[in-house]
Amino acid sequence: MNRNDANHVSKSLSLQQRRTQSVDEYSLKRVDGEVFGENGQQINKGISDGSCDLIEECSDIYGCNVPTRNAGKLPPGVRSRAFRRSRSCFAPSPHCSFGPKATLKKIQNNNQLIVIQDPSSQRLHWLSPPKYVLIIRKPGQSTVPEFRALVLNLLKRDLTVYIDSSDETYLSFDKNVIDKDKVTERCKLFDQEHDISLIDLAICLGGDGTLLHASSIFQQTCPPILSFSLGSLGFLTPFDFKYHDKILNEVLSGNVALLLRTRLSCVIQKDTSDTSKVSSDENGTTTERSDDGKTYLVLNEVVIDRGPNSYLSNLDLYINDKFITKVQGDGLIISTPTGSTAYGMAAGASMVHPNVPAMVICPICPHSLSFRPIVVPAGLELEVKVSEDTRLTAWLSVDGRNRLELEQQDSVRITTSIYPIPSISRFDQLGDWFESLADILHWNLRKPQSSLETDQDLQLEDGESNDFAPIS
Repeated sequence: MNRNDANHVSKSLSLQQRRTQSVDEYSLKRVDGEVFGENGQQINKGISDGSCDLIEECSDIYGCNVPTRNAGKLPPGVRSRAFRRSRSCFAPSPHCSFGPKATLKKIQNNNQLIVIQDPSSQRLHWLSPPKYVLIIRKPGQSTVPEFRALVLNLLKRDLTVYIDSSDETYLSFDKNVIDKDKVTERCKLFDQEHDISLIDLAICLGGDGTLLHASSIFQQTCPPILSFSLGSLGFLTPFDFKYHDKILNEVLSGNVALLLRTRLSCVIQKDTSDTSKVSSDENGTTTERSDDGKTYLVLNEVVIDRGPNSYLSNLDLYINDKFITKVQGDGLIISTPTGSTAYGMAAGASMVHPNVPAMVICPICPHSLSFRPIVVPAGLELEVKVSEDTRLTAWLSVDGRNRLELEQQDSVRITTSIYPIPSISRFDQLGDWFESLADILHWNLRKPQSSLETDQDLQLEDGESNDFAPIS
């Protein structure tokens, strides 16, 4: 083995070790003299005097926090002012004083402050032991053996299991394996209207579509989701069901890495100024369309396209009520970072890590040589309106579902939702994503270039073999 091969092997080993190690080994360390807390239960809350000493306990809707600095070990009266985030997806926390006289304006209302969290600190913590588990599986016979094994495992742990009504026929177990009364008592049919607030943990058996279905069920706050890969692709489902018993032990005990997958809030607004867009019932009473004002939470993308029409889509794009551009083409994709590796990637958009707070705007086959996909900050409000001079209608779909027709002057308002999908990670928030890129999408797959020494050796070998070649 030459020197280059040895270096390559050592780099591969270090990468594998880094992937398999816990995030805690990186996030809870002393870096450049700064001391991190032990439990990571605090979060930046406000901007005070232009410094970075902004640590205050807070419980936000995400339920995930960043590492805290241990102020108890500092001398009395001394405050740690400048600090740098350790290993993170984001840049270091910026110093908030600019030159001798400039600083950031103090924010009086903390609700207006957007905090960028350190992904390495996003760990699952149960406030109390979980009791109610929802199983969502891919339809068909292919996932039935895993479904039965999972139900049996959860019942033996004295957990209450909720299942879909179509899966009730698969609950017949041998009496020597488990008591029939326990199955009847602990296994219940899931009623989305009444039981959704009870679910402590959701387990998906299937592919990426199963996770998208779980997102459509939880249209507000969502419990942690554990996804086993039993589908065709599995980009969003990192776990192998073969090790489900060990994985359940770790998840139910807590302290596993969480990846907060951002969702989009999509609100449909119908143009009511045109009387042709209102319907009348039998009594002559006019009512607006039922889909007017309807809100969807979207995990992958919102797509507005031309549907079955043969003409170009003609859409107006606004950001924060400011007109940006007119979209003329097959349509427009507004995707989350999670969705950037789905339809957006196929349409030519950049792939964005799920922890990056952003939205991706990608045209579909634009009739323009200069319309490139762009990435905008999360939190902006986008509006896509069907142009008044469009020839035909447009069509809306969210995560490939809920196909709706949009007429002239109808619009869709899209912004970042405060309800993410807390997806349980296999290794950590970075390792899972890059492993999926390499193993599933074959990202940057190429035969490695050989070194100069190897090339020279091959040339010498070729020359020697030619010397002994028979002369015809």
